[in-house]
This record gives sequence, structure tokens and C-alpha cells, in this order.
Amino acid sequence: MARMLDDDELRAYIALVAAGDLMQRSVAAQLSEHELSTLQFSILATLLAHPDGLRMRDLAERMVISRSGLTYQITQLEIRGFVVRTASTDDDRGVEVQLAEPGRERVRAAFPGHLELVRGVFLDVVEPGQIAPLRATLEQVVDKLRARPLAKRSVGGSD
Repeated sequence: MARMLDDDELRAYIALVAAGDLMQRSVAAQLSEHELSTLQFSILATLLAHPDGLRMRDLAERMVISRSGLTYQITQLEIRGFVVRTASTDDDRGVEVQLAEPGRERVRAAFPGHLELVRGVFLDVVEPGQIAPLRATLEQVVDKLRARPLAKRSVGGSD
């Protein structure tokens, strides 16, 4: 039988869920001003950090998204001229994706407002000495969730 949550544990869990939900909504609203979804922004930002591009398989793992969901998003971004797909140089079956100049411009234009929002509602609320322990805790949660068998995961929203 599962151990019940004490009051502090329950309140911490509820706060985490509410903060995550409200953060996602706020970020989505800010990014919509740049005609980007949160997932599209994350893809473009990840590619911005990898100027030589990434294999689709590796990008899907980083984004915690199915390959078919990523393929759909990359197709939408490719139609808009934001990314370019090429055959992998290492593997005939592999596909690499790279940020195109219009995608670089779009993600860079979205960053100032995005960073202002993230700082204003999250980072500036947390004391500087609390950032590293908070990051470490959240990374442990992410690692634990990623290690769970896919059949037991339940991911809301669409790819």
C-alpha cells in the first residue's frame, strides 16, 4: 500500500503542479506573440545551442517527445523555413536537422521576452543560494521519470 503524503508533502506537490501549469501557460502566451509553440521554441533553442545540428533521434530524446511527434514539428518548422533536414553523414537511414537563418532570427527575437518572463516569475523569486539545490532536485525528478518504463508514463498534450 502506498504511503500517504503528509501535509507538507501534499502542499509541495500541489505547488509544484500549479507552478508548472501556470509557468507553461505564461510561457505559451509569451511565445505565441512570436508565433511559436513552447515545443517549437524549445526545438529552435536547442538547435541554436548546437550550430552543427542534431540527429533527429538525439533531438527527440532531448525534447522528451516521440520521433513521430518530432517529425511533425520539424515538418512544420521546415515549411516556415526555420530548419533544414539533411541525410546523416554517418548513417544512410539517419536524418539531421539544423537551424536555418530565419529560425535563428525567430528564436533570438523571442528570447528577450522569454527570459524576462522566466526571471520575473521564477528565477528572481528563488534566492540565489537555492537555485543549485532546486536544480539538482528537479533534475533528480526528471531522471527518475525518464527511467520509468514508457508504458507507465502519461504525458499530457500533443507531440
